[in-house]
Amino acid sequence: MDIYDLIKNEDRISFIGMCKNAGKTTVLNEVIKSLHDRDKNILLTSIGRDGEELDLVTNTKKPEIYIYKDDYIATARNLIKYCDITKEIVESTGIYTPMGEIIIIKALSDGYVQIAGPSIATQMAKVCESFKDYSDGKILIDGALERKSIATGKVSNVAILSSGASYSVDMEKTVRDTIFTSMLFSLPEYKLNLPDDFNKENYSDKYYVIEENHLKENSEKVDLKEIWAKESDIEAVFVNGALTDAMIKPLLLSNAKLEGKRLVFFDGSRILINYENFEKLIQRGMIFSCIDRINILAITINPFSAYGNHYDAGEFLERMKKYTNLPVINIAEKYRG
Repeated sequence: MDIYDLIKNEDRISFIGMCKNAGKTTVLNEVIKSLHDRDKNILLTSIGRDGEELDLVTNTKKPEIYIYKDDYIATARNLIKYCDITKEIVESTGIYTPMGEIIIIKALSDGYVQIAGPSIATQMAKVCESFKDYSDGKILIDGALERKSIATGKVSNVAILSSGASYSVDMEKTVRDTIFTSMLFSLPEYKLNLPDDFNKENYSDKYYVIEENHLKENSEKVDLKEIWAKESDIEAVFVNGALTDAMIKPLLLSNAKLEGKRLVFFDGSRILINYENFEKLIQRGMIFSCIDRINILAITINPFSAYGNHYDAGEFLERMKKYTNLPVINIAEKYRG
């Protein structure tokens, strides 16, 4: 499968890695090249820092990001000196990061770049809107570890999820967790009407009862176990933030009647419970929904590990394909060299 066929009809694409060294940058470079080969330019930015020659976590050599003349990037001012291109600064965005203000640059030559964009979804959306003033090219957003929520509909249309042997020495665990992540991202949408003044200061409680697609303001602290431990006409609860295994444990240990009960999240990245606990809740009839669905276009796999525990490429590919209807591409084999 040509990776261009996956993204040709999309305007904004995010690239998400299950772990460091999952092959995400290799996928990104292939998408950039495939667009360049078709005389299409790109507008590139990142959540966190990317493009450095050595991985700052594992100290292993990693692919650098290569762009072409007339492409655009948004990166932190302190990284501009590391961009191996002739460049023209076209905008200072007024968005600041620990590595300096985010600057939009036009490439006047081909070369390698280092990019670091904002870490807040609303700021990323602003950068993407600014990009539109300079080009109608596809917007590519290089995600970072634990920043999966940047792929929600507020920022990008779709995402490509990369996984690899660096995630775990256990191939079965890597496959299971990757499929689980792709499933969480594609949970059905729930149309919840959040108040215009919704923020952590005004709405600081963890859980809110939903009535007729609106939040019910809490008169007392809401507890999941207490809500559903007895007969209750409450059908849905909004989880304000992330849900962890520790938070869900009392509910799992209770005799709460969960058939048809619904938990609603901002997006699937907020569901941090493990696969086993998720399955237990599903088996008891609980429904999981999200305000923003993350549409995964494909899963790419890298059988090579930065830590030496490589997988058999054929077996890894077959196992992953067995449990998903999404396209699965062995990026290391297809684009090696």
